[in-house]
Amino acid sequence: MRGRATALSDRLHALEEAVGALTPVVGPGEPMIEAALSGAQGVLQRAGERGALSAAHTVVALAGATGSGKSSLTNALAGHDVTQVGARRPTTGHPVAVVWGTEPSAPLLDWLGIDRRVGAEAAGGPRLDGLVLVDLPDIDSVRTDHHDRAARLAARVDMLVWVLDPQKYADAVVHQQYLRPMARHAEVTLAVLNQVDLLSPPDVRQVMADVAGRLADDGLRGVEVLGVSALTGAGLPDLRRRLADVVARRAAVQARLQADVATAADRLADVCPAPAPGAVSRTEQRQLVDRLCEAGGVEAVATAVAGSYRYRARMRAGWPVTRWLGRLRPDPLRRLHLGRPGQEANPSRDDPVLTVSSAPPPSPAVRSQAASALRRLAETGAGSATGVWRDHLREGAMAHVDDLPRALDAAISSHRTVHARDPRWFALPAVLQWLWFATAVVGALWLGVIAGVRYLGLPPPWTPQLGPVPAQESGALLPALPALPWPTVALLGGLLLGLLTSVVVWGAARIGAARRRRRTRIALRTAVTQVAERLVLAEVHARVQAARTYAHALERARR
Repeated sequence: MRGRATALSDRLHALEEAVGALTPVVGPGEPMIEAALSGAQGVLQRAGERGALSAAHTVVALAGATGSGKSSLTNALAGHDVTQVGARRPTTGHPVAVVWGTEPSAPLLDWLGIDRRVGAEAAGGPRLDGLVLVDLPDIDSVRTDHHDRAARLAARVDMLVWVLDPQKYADAVVHQQYLRPMARHAEVTLAVLNQVDLLSPPDVRQVMADVAGRLADDGLRGVEVLGVSALTGAGLPDLRRRLADVVARRAAVQARLQADVATAADRLADVCPAPAPGAVSRTEQRQLVDRLCEAGGVEAVATAVAGSYRYRARMRAGWPVTRWLGRLRPDPLRRLHLGRPGQEANPSRDDPVLTVSSAPPPSPAVRSQAASALRRLAETGAGSATGVWRDHLREGAMAHVDDLPRALDAAISSHRTVHARDPRWFALPAVLQWLWFATAVVGALWLGVIAGVRYLGLPPPWTPQLGPVPAQESGALLPALPALPWPTVALLGGLLLGLLTSVVVWGAARIGAARRRRRTRIALRTAVTQVAERLVLAEVHARVQAARTYAHALERARR
């Protein structure tokens, strides 16, 4: 019992997983799948409800067509008349429950929806305590309400005893609509050929063999067929012993629910076969990131960052005169309007990759390559799946495609590497440049004063000199250097030192810009990878995992 209960719990959990995985996949245009899903959800609900009710009772229903003798057989088993028997058809309109034993059964019968309840008379033979025998309405009744009651109860009882008569045992309604769909329920199905008193012994054996063969054709192999007569009592002891054995083992509840779960899983597998999704390779993921980097303008932004680095170096550490001229040209990053709203491209529906607002629009070829990468990813994820699963898996790569432009824009334009601060070394040459500039200005002003004094014919002021340097001190091969006035030294020295510092800054800025360009390219690619993971790959992986969960759950539920 414990092993069967564990197996039932595992199958119910598997069916619940399959239903949970399939529900988001099914659209409103799939009535067959919706019906199968509804049936599976009904099985889960019934299993939970039946598990909360009496485990001491086994509900056995007598089902059959009009005139098969269900009511007569019910009376014979109960030991007294509990249901009407007559020639007018349909005879049974409302179900009747016969209860053996004293264990309370009211909650179970309320759940079944059976109002007519009677107790069985004590009789000799095997004990049937715990048996609840239900006489169902005729399954082929012309009354729709009778037919619906029979179908609802047949789905809830623990075991079905099909009562067949010699004239209608091959009725297509019974076999096609009821027996064949219950091929998984052989363990909780019993066939009774009633009214054998109307046949000779050889005919009884022949008809029972034919019934067994037809049941096997319906998928119910191994179902026991008993010949009885409610009128003469022939075969009733064997039927009672069979029912007593079912009640004593108390396995019908779990067996019925296991069969219901397997049947529901079979139906799901028929209308929505288990998919075989593909696996997205690292190469395809890398190609997608490459295309998104191109569409997002990562290279253009990295180039602009490098250009901005050089521009800022000139603006902060360049020669003060030339830096003023440089202000006529804008910062390369500002030209891209990074961090500010910009215009977005509007590609066609077939090429759903938009440009970011901070970079120039990608070329049609780049946009097409990005869209192709997305479609290729969608086809890979779909694998060999068919039907709704294939559509669901293919749509995974495109599920958030409308959010890609804004996400790429945010990831690229607001990344900290794009707005990195100026390096600290800019401060030293900036101070030096102002020092050299001030020196040159002082020298120029000094020379201007001397020139003005001479222009006015006034005595020239005393001007300190640098030099002269004797030849022996300057080197044997060099002539003596003339003396230079300090104003001239200040002017020329300031200009030369400023030029030299600018050359050094220019070289250092090129090296730093190249390094920052590489770092920016790597950082922005990482940011684009995160966007691809969040908006594309995560959805693809989630849908692939849901498809695999559905396939594995169906397999476990159908065991």
